[in-house]
Amino acid sequence: MDFLKLKAVSKIWAAVFVAGLAFSNYYLYSTTKSKLESYKSEPPFLRFDFTDSYLVDRSSQAPYLADGNLDTEWRKLRPSSMKMDFDLELKLSHRLKSGTYVPTNWKGLNIIACSKNTPPLSLKILEREAINVDKESRLPDDTEYSSVVLDFSRSETATVYLKKDAGPVPQKEYPHGIWIWAVQGIFEKIGPDSCIKDIQLFE
Repeated sequence: MDFLKLKAVSKIWAAVFVAGLAFSNYYLYSTTKSKLESYKSEPPFLRFDFTDSYLVDRSSQAPYLADGNLDTEWRKLRPSSMKMDFDLELKLSHRLKSGTYVPTNWKGLNIIACSKNTPPLSLKILEREAINVDKESRLPDDTEYSSVVLDFSRSETATVYLKKDAGPVPQKEYPHGIWIWAVQGIFEKIGPDSCIKDIQLFE
């Protein structure tokens, strides 16, 4: 009798295990699929601070470079470990509308410094490949759009104009013909004056 009870309990646990495994796989599939679809409409944009200045001052964070909030700031307080101080992905070149990626008429970039004492900033503007995360796992390719040195001595806001023709892209052809606007910047000087409030794309 004890053997039969043990066998019944084992079957119950086996059924619970199989059901749990099936539920876990379904949950993983459904959440991953929704995240991939979300990526296609608005990818998770990366922001890197290669100076790790937050180690000196916690109020200097990489996301603050392009968070749309002029009350936050990023300052270069340490030397960079790379050839640039920061690398920011800003916005996708297209917006998804009714199953088609329609080009967004980005007219330019506003780079807003903390003051007129901000030293010159060398800025590289990039067209970064939008990776199809469904099929590919690799580093994206960058195409340099332009490279400028920004002077903030007359105004805290420097503007760089963009002109890039693009056509509509059917959703099934993502990411062909679509890119992410990105920037890389470096200050030659280290200190609290090497400070950026925000970098913004505008239409």
